[in-house]
This record gives sequence, C-alpha cells and structure tokens, in this order.
Amino acid sequence: MLDFTEKILKNFLNVYWLRPETAIWRTLDSLQIKNRPFQSPILDAGCGDGSFTFTHFLGQTSSSFDVYSTINNTEKYFHGKDIHNQTSSIKPKIIKSANKKIDFGIDWKENLLDKAKNYKIYKKLVKHNLNKKFLFENDKFKTIFSNIVYWIDDPEFSLSEIFRILDKNGEVILFLPDEKFRKHLIFNQYIKNNFKWAKILDRGIHDNVKHCYSHNEWKKIFNNTGFKIKFHSTYLSNNLIKFWSIGLRPYSPFLIEMANKLETLEKVKIKKRLIKELYPLFRSYINYELTSPTKNNCFHMYVLTK
Repeated sequence: MLDFTEKILKNFLNVYWLRPETAIWRTLDSLQIKNRPFQSPILDAGCGDGSFTFTHFLGQTSSSFDVYSTINNTEKYFHGKDIHNQTSSIKPKIIKSANKKIDFGIDWKENLLDKAKNYKIYKKLVKHNLNKKFLFENDKFKTIFSNIVYWIDDPEFSLSEIFRILDKNGEVILFLPDEKFRKHLIFNQYIKNNFKWAKILDRGIHDNVKHCYSHNEWKKIFNNTGFKIKFHSTYLSNNLIKFWSIGLRPYSPFLIEMANKLETLEKVKIKKRLIKELYPLFRSYINYELTSPTKNNCFHMYVLTK
C-alpha cells in the first residue's frame, strides 16, 4: 500500500510533470496540512484552477491529463504572462474523486474558475477580488484556507475580512513566505549585478510577491487583525527556492508545446516513464527537505483562530 507521501507526490507529478519543481513544492505544501481537519463549511480563498486542493484531498486524474493540457498559447511567457489563465475546452478525466467537498472556492480569474469546476470538488465557485470586501456574512466558515494572501495588496485588510467571516470556533490555514524567500529569488542577481538573464527568468515574480515577512512581522499583522496563532511551522529550504526559481522554467513553454502536439498514447507513455524513473529522486529530495535545518526554511504554515 502506498504511504501518503508516495501517493500525493505521484499524483502531483501526474498533474505537474513538465514542472517537477512545482510538484515537489506542492507535495511539501500538502504534507504541512495533512492532519488539519478541514471542517465544513470550508472556503478556499484564491483557489486558482483547483488543482492543488483537488490533489491534496487525494483526487486523481487520468495520465492523459495535466494542467498543461489546457494551454494552447505560450506567447509572452517571458514577459510574465500567466499562461494558465486562458480558456480551454479540455476537461480532466477523473479516475478518483477528492475525499472532501469544498463549500466555496473564490478567485479573481474567471478562466481559472472555469477549470476549477471541472474537478467537481467545489460546491460553489465565485469570482471575487480578494483585495475587496468578501461577499459572505459574519461567522460563516469553520475552515478558511489560502495560499495567496502574500499576493494581495493589503494583507491586513484581507485578513480582517477573513477574521470577520470565520466561525468563532473555526480555523484559518495559511501558507506565507518568510523574508528569506525573497532573498533567494533569482531576480536578486539582477538587482545586485544587473544580469539580464536573471530578470528574464524571474518573469515579474519578485515584484508580484508583495509580502515576505519574518515570523514576528506576520505575528504582528495577525495581532492587528484579532487572530491568535494556534500552530506554526516552517518549510521549503533555501535550496529548494533557488532550484524552483529556475528549474525547468526557461524550457517549460517549449516542453508544453511539444507535449501537447504528441499523440495521447505516446504522451502518456513518456509521462509514466518519467514518473516511474524519477520518483526515487524526487522522494529522496522531499525526505531531505523534511529533515533540513529549519533555520534555512523560507515559508510559514499558520493555523489561526479567533
């Protein structure tokens, strides 16, 4: 029988096989919240295309589908364009449904919401800009999950809204970057040395990741919005951030185009071979991440309560 880490890693590789560094990151995200109960009603604030939440709750698609199958235009990738934010009629073939239903998913990109509904994990999806007042009544949700608060213009305002709609006995689960995260992004090589290649590889990520703070700074923001920290952990080593900051990024738009031009059977054959033969490497690296010194970790996982 597969253990949780093996199962979740293979499922994420099935979804993100052309960017394995993303599969490693998402697996480590999932392991951080493996034991959280996620009591209903649940809000996924910033659900994107739904692929993370679906896969975390052990949903599985066929080998013929991945998140890159829905991409038909990679132009302007190196100018920071979100190539996932485009309309596509390709739908995943679900071979195992997620073991949890999410009451609400919200995101500000309609194309991503259209993709999220195909996973059939969300009871309702709502287009909403998280920089604005949330469209829910007070004390509505027992669980609120978000991994995008650090992209928001004013996290203190958004967290105050999350506080308002959280049940008095509920939990908020957040993934947030430490100040060390920004220090290890490739764009720093452009800032320090004016290396054009570093600016091209960054694709605007450095400027868009608006809020990277130490634990004490995040704690101050939580205090200002009324939250208490129920649980806190750190993860994602500086080595992983450096690897992710480059990874297969310069090749990925071309790999996506090539993969999507393959006949389905040939594509699945290559994909299955990649996952089978590289799984030991990725699993070993994840084990390394889980045992690396925490002083080098660049991300926080918080569980907050009222």
